Amino acid sequence: MNAKAFDAIVIGGVSVGLTLSKVMLLRPEDIVSSEFDESVHTWRLATRAGDIYDASVVISWGEAPSPVGMVPYLGVAVHGLPNRFFVTGPDVSGQQQYIAQCLNAMARTESTRMEVRHSTQRTYTVRYRPDSPVNWRRVRRKIRSAFDLSSLVGIEDQVYDGPAAVQIGDDIHDVRVRLTGHLDPIDGRYHWRGTVFDTLPDENPPQRVRLAVGDRTAEARVAERTPWGSYSVVGVGEPPFTLDEIEFTLPVLS
Repeated sequence: MNAKAFDAIVIGGVSVGLTLSKVMLLRPEDIVSSEFDESVHTWRLATRAGDIYDASVVISWGEAPSPVGMVPYLGVAVHGLPNRFFVTGPDVSGQQQYIAQCLNAMARTESTRMEVRHSTQRTYTVRYRPDSPVNWRRVRRKIRSAFDLSSLVGIEDQVYDGPAAVQIGDDIHDVRVRLTGHLDPIDGRYHWRGTVFDTLPDENPPQRVRLAVGDRTAEARVAERTPWGSYSVVGVGEPPFTLDEIEFTLPVLS
């Protein structure tokens, strides 16, 4: 079934404050699955009625999921959920305006992917006080430093989706992964990231692992466990999946 494409999908609320041309409103109980596709920087949602929707951005009203011990940044963003925002209250108006400014930042920088930095959310969690008001003017000025913004434009990403093996210590775990990456024109190195969909030993990330696809193995870092139970993994250098012909720049060891 072909997916219907929208600029944004709003779940459980209204699209007040959005200037996007194509917005779809859905009820939370209608959604059976949602997954972010790193290869095209869009969310795909499936409904109980059998409809499939793609959206560049998803905005959910209500409680925001978050890893244990972490508080959603300003109540609107969670690391590990790119292009997804939340309106959790109590300052609904401030959160809506902030999300609108985030979308403006994506447009101004021609970015297709926006994710709150792990360090941003961690610092916010440490300083969080439930009754403290948010200085929205101040945090809006810091959007570019609080989030990672990236784009598919001008970058030829390559994607691997399939079986892999994660080695943690002496133990090897068979998993399914979805990995994508690109050659950075600034440092000349290949940067790759993705998702491990199967359960790993209950050790708190981040942790260093070896990730193998067939005969190819690469060092990687499990950055965190996402709210959906999967794991974010990142690496720099030659990835574990096969690439088209690319010249790598290796650091000089002293």
